[in-house]
Amino acid sequence: MATTEHFLTVQISQRTLVSLIARRQLTAEQLRGLTPTARRTLRRILLESLREDGPLGRH
Repeated sequence: MATTEHFLTVQISQRTLVSLIARRQLTAEQLRGLTPTARRTLRRILLESLREDGPLGRH
C-alpha cells in the first residue's frame, strides 16, 4: 500500500519559527513558503540560522 503525504497550511510567528529551527525541531526540508514574500522571509530565516552566533544573532 502506497503512503501519500498530507500537507496542512499553517501560520506561525517568525519568532516561533526561529526558535523551532534553533532547537532543531524543524528543518528546511519540512518548510515551504507559499508566496514570494513568504519564500524570501523563510530563506532569510534559514540563512540566519546557519550563522555561528545563532539565529538572528541571538545566541
